This record gives sequence, C-alpha cells and structure tokens, in this order.
Amino acid sequence: MASLNYTTRLANLQNRKFDRELKESVTSRSFGTGQVPEDVKYLLESMHPIDKKYNDKTLLAASRVQTHLESGLKLHFDRVYRTQGSVKTDTNIRAHSDFDLLTIIDKYFYPQIYPSNPYTQSDPNVDIKELRIQATNILKKIYDKVDDSHEKCISIINKSLDRKVDIVFGYWYNSEKYEETKHERNDEYYRGIYFYKFPNGPKYSKADFPFAHIYQVNEKGDSTKDGLRRAIRLLKNLKADSEVEIKNLKSFQITSIAYPIDEKDLTYKPGNELHIAKSVSNQMQKIIENPAYRKSIKSPNGTEYSLANDDLVPDIINLKRDLDTLIEDATKDIVGSYAIERAILSY
Repeated sequence: MASLNYTTRLANLQNRKFDRELKESVTSRSFGTGQVPEDVKYLLESMHPIDKKYNDKTLLAASRVQTHLESGLKLHFDRVYRTQGSVKTDTNIRAHSDFDLLTIIDKYFYPQIYPSNPYTQSDPNVDIKELRIQATNILKKIYDKVDDSHEKCISIINKSLDRKVDIVFGYWYNSEKYEETKHERNDEYYRGIYFYKFPNGPKYSKADFPFAHIYQVNEKGDSTKDGLRRAIRLLKNLKADSEVEIKNLKSFQITSIAYPIDEKDLTYKPGNELHIAKSVSNQMQKIIENPAYRKSIKSPNGTEYSLANDDLVPDIINLKRDLDTLIEDATKDIVGSYAIERAILSY
C-alpha cells in the first residue's frame, strides 16, 4: 500500500483553508496542537467544515456583482439571480472557493410541455448575447480582473474580499412537475436552467437543476448530522492532495459517490470519523467491482447517471487507494490509545 506524506498534505490543506484577506487560518482550533498524530489530524481536518463567516464573504462577493449589474444593465427584459456552488451545500474545502452567480432572463421561460419556446416578441439568442455583452462592459469598469474567454461564463476577482465569482447566463426551464407544484411547494426544486454556449450558441441541450441538487445534499447533510458533507469534504481533500492527477472525477461526481451511502453509515458524531471513512471506502469498492451498480447511480437531483462514464474508474481507484492508506494509518494510531481517542472527541 502506498505511503502518504502527511506533513505535506497538512501544509496543503492549511494553505487551502487560509483566508488571505483576513490573514487567518480557517482550520480547527486544534489544528496547531500536537495532541494527535499527523495522519489522524489529516483525517479529521479533511472532514472539518469551513467556518460560516468565510463562506459569507463568498456570498457577499456574488451579491456585490449582482448589485453592479442591476445598476447598469439597460435591457428590455428583467433578470433574476441565483447562486450555486459547494458553498451552498457547505462542502467546499477552500476558504476562497469559486462561486457561481446565475444570471437568468426572467421575461420568458422554456416549458417542458412545448417542443420550443413559445415566446416570439424577441429572439432569445440575441437577448442572452446582449445580456452578456452589457454585463462584461459593466464589470470591466469596476473590476481589474475580468475573464470573458469562457463559453459559459465570465469571471471576476473581487480584490477587497479576495473572492472569485463566475457569472453564468441562462434561461428558465419550467418542467411539468414545477408547473404542477410551484404553488404548493413555493420553491424552485423542479425548475431548471438552460445555459448558453457563447458566443453563438446554441443553448445546452439539457437543462440543469441546481436547486434540486442543493436541496437534496443539504437535506441529507442535515439528516446525517453533517456526515454526508464530511464524507464529501474528505474525498475532495484527498483528490486535491493526490500525487496522481485525478482529472476526470469532478466535484459533483464525488458527491454522487457519497450520496447513496445509507444514512446510518454516514451519521456523524464526534469520534466516528473512521467509521464514515470506512463506509465511503466500502461504497467505492462496490462502485469499482460492480459496473452495473456504478452506472445505476444518479446525481442527488436524480437527473443524470453521473458515474456512468468508464473513464472515471481509474480516478475512483486512485482516490480509494489513498483513502484506504489513510484509514489503515489512522486506525493503527487510534486503536488502543485512550489519549488519542479523547483528543479526537475534543477536536
């Protein structure tokens, strides 16, 4: 079994959790103590959440972009704004986590019950291109760093908050289920978004359902007392620190690995971090050994088979190898050591 350099990994983890604007670390108060061995500390800290006050700065950066846009846009249609990203599910592993501000045309929508948008007063392709052009011009007058080279979004850096925000443009997609339940639910769980491929389209052929994803992850995160989120953070940190590049496995696929695990095997209480890690390893083993099971796993919002691509398997194998090494190393230090077990409970 491969060895892991925990000194280097802890340094990397600390760097990810350092808020440059406040010049302070987001790590646990116990991070700097010598009460627990490095392998155990890496296990605990990889699961530990980013404090709310740092995530609030990310939300504030997106809110400021929205304010700038609304004060400058001159268009014949209204806009609405939503946010998405791991900050919304508290599964981010960086103090300076990237964040999406969804900027959505609010004059019309694409209904599931029609083959095309019945709106004819203007051309949606022209509308969304003009929205992006004006947004880019507005933001370039305010922010020093504006990247408009991406086909799906433009990106800004808020220097005062030291946060990156991606501004993503789209149209509403109203599913039949959304129309049936929108008054009853009073939310956008079943409402999707069509994103646009700039500069000349077309819109993506499949709608995204980010609000259903956020809802599902947060609901299970709460019902497992943060256990699901801790499992996701652990895998994300292992991926970030892997000595082998894990390039195909994205964050939403990591979430799809952990999400199906039974709640009883994910529910968190201080001291059972190893149990959660072993549950994740067992799930990954099942995914690796059983292609039919892997291909049957849906994303938390139920809209896609997010692990169906065979190219993901080598990444999952590499990630599991490091997870299993961490489990083995931490188990050797924890089992039989009352002092370490007590230190874990107060970490």
